[in-house]
Amino acid sequence: MHSFVMPRIKSDSEKILTASDGSKSIIERKNQIMNNTAKICKKCGRELPLDKFGINHNYTRSMCKECFNEGMREKRYQQRLSDGIETYHKDKSMKIQRKYKKPYHFQILYRSESGIDTIAKDEVFVRLFDYKSVWTSNYGRIIQRLNDGTYQLVKGVYSRATKELTYTLDRNVYFKSKNRWGYRKEKVTASDLVIQMFVVNYDMKHNTMVWHKNNDTKDNYYKHLFPVTDKQYNEILRVNEQDGTITDKQIMEIVNAVEFKPDDWKPWHNKRTYEGVGYVGGDIDYESYSFIKWKNMIQRCYSDVVHKLKPYYMDKEVCIEWQNYQNFKIWFDAHYITGTKVDLDKDLLYKEGNIYSPETCAFMTHFLNTVFEDRGIESNIKQNDDGTYSVSMIVLNKKMDIGVFDSEEEAHTGFIDGKIDYICDLAEKCKDKVPDYVYEGMLNYKIEID
Repeated sequence: MHSFVMPRIKSDSEKILTASDGSKSIIERKNQIMNNTAKICKKCGRELPLDKFGINHNYTRSMCKECFNEGMREKRYQQRLSDGIETYHKDKSMKIQRKYKKPYHFQILYRSESGIDTIAKDEVFVRLFDYKSVWTSNYGRIIQRLNDGTYQLVKGVYSRATKELTYTLDRNVYFKSKNRWGYRKEKVTASDLVIQMFVVNYDMKHNTMVWHKNNDTKDNYYKHLFPVTDKQYNEILRVNEQDGTITDKQIMEIVNAVEFKPDDWKPWHNKRTYEGVGYVGGDIDYESYSFIKWKNMIQRCYSDVVHKLKPYYMDKEVCIEWQNYQNFKIWFDAHYITGTKVDLDKDLLYKEGNIYSPETCAFMTHFLNTVFEDRGIESNIKQNDDGTYSVSMIVLNKKMDIGVFDSEEEAHTGFIDGKIDYICDLAEKCKDKVPDYVYEGMLNYKIEID
């Protein structure tokens, strides 16, 4: 007769140890834990030596140091997030406001030139610098200048998927393989173009959707368009369908609501931490060339220290969109050629302007930037013994002879003509090496000279 032996039931600690890597026997592991030389972390479940655990009031913590520190970091982050949200609710400067852009006169295409009638008294066409010879109106219409100098309306098509009016345009881009600027076909919606030129977009990175008033995608009037995120669009759509309509006030409340911000949104990124004006808008690389350029721009316009040294910057400002570094970076990435050293110029396109913006700025080499400043090309007019006048110009400390003239008036005119010719020659040398709008700005610079 065989005796029956009841099998021993394993303890929980033995079960856990059995599931480990098997480098030690179950008995050895159990003895190690019982002898207080190892411990199992209650969070991650790993068996670790005691030196991997912290001590709290002479007792070994139940969580390993790694898990404990991770928990503390999360706790501190959540507290910072809570404090940041509280600050966000109190600080009006961190909120998005409904604002529109006022076109510059040099952007506007007038009916007297195009010959195309407007559809409303307030319709205005402004130049899209990144595209080939096209202007968009605040109603979403597009005018194109043909090779023969005439103008025509561009016909768009409505997308079956989005119901948006879409145009196919030639975009000016840099081709790395060819080491030059050229054109590439690009499909772009009327609403995106209208927002780009007429509506202040605080967050270009995340505002990938456009809400049309009454959800009418055929309505591209600038005051009826709202750049929004996916979350905001879905909530606006929900309210509109639920109530049958949604007001501008309701839309802006949704845009500024914390619960509808992007997943990676952090309130401290919207804090005006740079000269009380600029904010980073998201995670950034503080050592990047784009951030350095942006920071220098903000300091030039708003730093009291800079203004004491360079008072001519006191009346300069940065447009609302570029006060957010993330918006500036989008423009930077589209126009900067990697590896080059350039200046951010705001005087070529709009000499009398005082604002840094996507509509007024261009990247130029330091040489070109200096040339197009008032002090870049200096006149050198001297009267000769025979009563004639020798004329030359000083370009960055280099003397360049222009000619000899019979009178002082002719000498002055000769200097202006020589300066214009020099700039035009520079423009031709830079053709295809700079964006077309920069090339055109160089050619047209002569109209800025009195």
